[in-house]
This record gives sequence, C-alpha cells and structure tokens, in this order.
Amino acid sequence: MPDRTADLAPVAEALAMRLDGRRIGAFALVLAEMRPIRPRRGWRYVKISLRDKRGKISAGPLMTGIVSAGGRGVKPWIECRLFPIVRWGPGDSRGDSGDSGDSIRARALGLEAGIVELLGELIPPGGHLMIDYENPGQEQTFAELGLRVPPPASYLGSLMFQAGFRGEFKDWYFSEGGHEGPRKLQANKSPDRGGPARDRESSPRAVGLRGAPAPARRRTGRDRQARPDPRPRTAKALGRVKRRL
Repeated sequence: MPDRTADLAPVAEALAMRLDGRRIGAFALVLAEMRPIRPRRGWRYVKISLRDKRGKISAGPLMTGIVSAGGRGVKPWIECRLFPIVRWGPGDSRGDSGDSGDSIRARALGLEAGIVELLGELIPPGGHLMIDYENPGQEQTFAELGLRVPPPASYLGSLMFQAGFRGEFKDWYFSEGGHEGPRKLQANKSPDRGGPARDRESSPRAVGLRGAPAPARRRTGRDRQARPDPRPRTAKALGRVKRRL
C-alpha cells in the first residue's frame, strides 16, 4: 500500500503560504520562515512577521507555530503562539501605528484578532486551532481559565469563536507525556458546514466546554434574590490573579 503521508508536506506548505501577503489593517503578513519538523511528516514550523507601508519587515514575529496537513482521518490543524507586542527595531519610528521605538502594540491595532480570523479561513471544517496561553502577553486568558471562565468566553477563546470555531473547546492545562509544550487552548470547527451557521446566534459566554449552548431558563425574582450577581466578585478575583502574574 502506498504511503499517503508523503503527500502531506505540500498541503501544509500550501496552507502556510496562503498567509503570506495577507493584509491586516496597515500591515501585510510575511512568511518569514518555514521549515520541516522532523520526524513529523506533513508538519511545518512557520514564523509570520509584519511588513509596513514602507516595506520594512518586523524583527520579531506576530505568530510562530506549527501547520499540519492532518492525515489518517485528521483534518488540517494549526498550533501557534501569538505575540501581542511585535518587536520592530531599535530607534525605528512607528508613525503609521501610533507607536515608537522598537515595538508595536499588535493587540491594540487589531493584528492579533485579525490573524486568528485568517486562520479561521485556512482551517477547514473538522480541523482545529490551538493557541498557547502560558506565554508573556497572554496573562488574561491564563487568569480567566484559572478562574474557570468557560473557554469560549476567555479572551483567546472569544477570538477563536468569532473566527468560526464553534465546536468543542479543550483546555490543555497539563502535559501528557511531556511532549505537548506549554498550556494551550484548542477550538474545533464543526465537521458540518452548517454547524457555525446554527451557532451564530449563540454568545461565547453561553457556550460550554463542547461548544453547546447552555440550557435556557427564565429566572424568577426568587432566583435573583437568592443568587447575587457574581460579576463584581469575578472581576475582583481576576484583578488579584493578574497582579500576581
């Protein structure tokens, strides 16, 4: 029987190359690096940088990660790390972004949300996206998941939800065998193309671990008296966790 895994590398490379040149606001994405990950077949390490209107390319990435073609019943998937602050270069004026010095605030400029939206276009139904959150700049998601905020309602989870990942969410908060790397949040696309359309009216905050809307029930006056609004306490707890990180 022929080895079909040998055909996966071109698929992964084609997926990664679809990011090259895509625009987010005033910037264009640059596929700055792509190389095999051995001994994995069909896996490619990628580094995505930014190009400004003057043609200058950032020194640091907006995203690094793994692009996999899938195979053996698994749809293509991407695992990545996002950088809310993108390093540009010492002394380089950033007049077009409102920043100056050697970095730009990618999150404030919508670049972080924009690239997640593009990844949602690349990954087909049945595929999944994983984003590391145990890294500098992702303290909000780390704190939210630690407080048991539903994954789709966390910061990174909400970006994935809005990008079309309406299937099951999984919080990889521990390593199984030591090969999974840092903590990451995984979001799946429904294998049914109609799935996202059915879920479009659902808020991320109403979605549980499997992406299913929580059962609705009319609240009575007795409920409101017996169960005070938890949001102020949650906000205070989140603030305490952030200060400790």
